[in-house]
Amino acid sequence: MNEEFERCPHESTLFIKTKTEGKVLIIRLYVDDLIFTGNDESMFAEFKRSMMLEFDMTDLGKMRYFLGIEVVQKSDGIFIGQKKYVLEVLKRFGMDKCNPVHNPIVPGEKLENDKDGAKVDGTYCK
Repeated sequence: MNEEFERCPHESTLFIKTKTEGKVLIIRLYVDDLIFTGNDESMFAEFKRSMMLEFDMTDLGKMRYFLGIEVVQKSDGIFIGQKKYVLEVLKRFGMDKCNPVHNPIVPGEKLENDKDGAKVDGTYCK
């Protein structure tokens, strides 16, 4: 099966297929899953049809979760978040019943520069 995809030179599991008039189809493989996006519905349908002929596949529709990240697709954009993961972490540490806050600082708290403090290399990463 020759689908005329080009492998991304920087990411070995990313494949791109382009056609005339700027039409593009982008495929991302991860173990036994794949996701795809692009700007042409006919390329989507053609790709799904050829893959289902070649492999035993199930079309799960629009992506809702991928690698633990929640994906919400709306008319005004695609939004990602990790609410489910955060709730699991809170539960694991017994904090799932805590009161939420909009920002993690005491309201009205004034932060000041500690001129006598130790210098820190902000680019250092463990």
